[in-house]
Amino acid sequence: MKTSSFVSPVWLRTDLSRDAVLRYWAGPHGRIVARLPGVVEYVQRHFSPSDHGYWPSSHRVGTIIPPDWRCDGMAEVRFANTVTALGMPVRMRDVYLDEQNVFERVLGQATGPGGGRWWTDGHEDLVGHRTVLLLRRRRGVSGGAFRKYVHDGIGPALHEAGAHDLRTYTFLPWSPLLHPTPGVSHDNPTFRRYHGCVVIGVDSREAMDELLKSEQVAGIVAHQHTVLTAVHAYTMERSVPVIRA
Repeated sequence: MKTSSFVSPVWLRTDLSRDAVLRYWAGPHGRIVARLPGVVEYVQRHFSPSDHGYWPSSHRVGTIIPPDWRCDGMAEVRFANTVTALGMPVRMRDVYLDEQNVFERVLGQATGPGGGRWWTDGHEDLVGHRTVLLLRRRRGVSGGAFRKYVHDGIGPALHEAGAHDLRTYTFLPWSPLLHPTPGVSHDNPTFRRYHGCVVIGVDSREAMDELLKSEQVAGIVAHQHTVLTAVHAYTMERSVPVIRA
């Protein structure tokens, strides 16, 4: 299923306790977002601060996440249609103003019309483990070639390998104007920008280790250096489905 979505890697405030910020994000902030019209699904992805960087490495593809660029989570939003998505920024004043209570940095990324793919059904509570892959496109590789690699290469391979909850996203070119949150950083250096992401759900962390050893993942890894410069894997400590599809 193709989707029009919005994906935002986020960094939590560090002058407050992590537990307090995560509670506020899942609670009061989530309820503000839930009031927005035209949102089909909104899921918060809370990343593990310690379990990350485990995607298989290959020549010229970085998989170790720099300590000063380790994000804390990701907001994943699916809209009813492209028209709704384009009109959303004017409706998000309350969301934007509240983000200063939670985040230090927000990097809002739009997929564009049909720029997301759901390979399985909506959020499933029984999935025991989820991993997010943040992808960095190699310079010189066209956007079309990148999209084809993600949606026609990575997606089918992981689906065949047994992922129970699978989503692939490719982003439109970065612009800080897309998510103009006051009081929050939108600093996003060119050499550290992400151009897409993948959400993978399996039964357990051990099952993820087995999936990473699969023939299908080996095929992805064998060719990833031709399209990517980085694949940064994060374990999700918790997924919070504020609005369910």
